[in-house]
Amino acid sequence: MIRTAILAFTVALAPLPALAQPAPAKSVTVEYYYRIKWGSFDEFQRLYAKNHQPLLDALKEQGLITAMTAQVPFTHMAGGTRWDLRVTITFRDADAAVVVGGDYDKALDLATKRLFPDKAKFLAEEAARFALLEEHWDVIVVKAGD
Repeated sequence: MIRTAILAFTVALAPLPALAQPAPAKSVTVEYYYRIKWGSFDEFQRLYAKNHQPLLDALKEQGLITAMTAQVPFTHMAGGTRWDLRVTITFRDADAAVVVGGDYDKALDLATKRLFPDKAKFLAEEAARFALLEEHWDVIVVKAGD
């Protein structure tokens, strides 16, 4: 009987096996490069600040975006390799970064409707902003060794 009590006491004190925890979502970083037509940078930047930056800020407030930076090159670059603006965005996870129709797209749609009730004007200004581009491309980046 004493052996049974000791065994029961020992089992009660034994650590419980750890329950499987879902792996934390891994953030995704995307660099967006813009090559802007010569002489159009100021207008592009004005439209970006007016129409696109507020949407990104709204998505950051919701936690879908965790970090953002914008950079311009210090020196002039040659033709095909030239970019005039690089915006680096870290998304909460892959779904926020690349899933079409996911939480990011839904939140973006709601923020656009809230921030820009005049849809026709917003779309016209966004079309004007993109008309100022020579080229635009996106690059998903990872830390070396990941």
